[in-house]
Amino acid sequence: MSVRAGPQPETLFHSCIRFVAKNLHLYKNIEYLELLPALVKNAIFLNVVRVHKGFHDEELPRLLLNSSLTRINLSTSTITDGMLTLMAEKCPHLRSLTLTEGNYRFTRTGLNAMVQRLGKLQQLYVKNCPLIDDEFVRLLTSSCPQLDTLDLEACKNVGDESAECLRDMPLMRLNVSHTSITDKFLKAIANERCGKTLEDLNVGHCPITSDGLAALSWNTIKYIGFEGCSIEDLEIVGFGKHLKYICWTISN
Repeated sequence: MSVRAGPQPETLFHSCIRFVAKNLHLYKNIEYLELLPALVKNAIFLNVVRVHKGFHDEELPRLLLNSSLTRINLSTSTITDGMLTLMAEKCPHLRSLTLTEGNYRFTRTGLNAMVQRLGKLQQLYVKNCPLIDDEFVRLLTSSCPQLDTLDLEACKNVGDESAECLRDMPLMRLNVSHTSITDKFLKAIANERCGKTLEDLNVGHCPITSDGLAALSWNTIKYIGFEGCSIEDLEIVGFGKHLKYICWTISN
């Protein structure tokens, strides 16, 4: 007779983290919050973002951000220049930063200043931000040479000029869907370092044709999305043997 184990009870640690995160505003003037171990601070920070709709002032992040953090998600938070400055100052080893779906209240100056101080950044996720343009991408790639994941969905001011600085990056994942790139972008990166390391590419809802897709090196690409693009002839694309998934809808 087999016995199926039921759900495990929540640990005391996670119960305490959940309670503190829920009532964090009550602790911001208590000195010991800043003295908590980094492991505890990081767990509280993560819980606030995931469960309690993020941070909306700079006081509490100032107490919780620390040099052990390598991943930060601010997707539910109000993001100001002050918040970006705090991350740059307190999290020099940051590898992954998610700003997607945040309440953007930062300026171009604040964004640029932060990126220039996060030289170890490998992953950046931003969505529908008018300040993200070709000039920002140029600064990002020169400041963060280890970048391997870039998600700029619906950043309309990103266009073909970004290819010039992305071509030499070791990118494995690139999402430029709903931007202003064209076939010119794909042809510019196709035979460069970027085109030869890409495994996951999304160019959906961009003015891309089968001509641009055909230019890509298909030796590494496993996942490709071109939903909403004007692809008339898939036969000339020549998908590679490593391809596992295609996201595509037939247009009229």
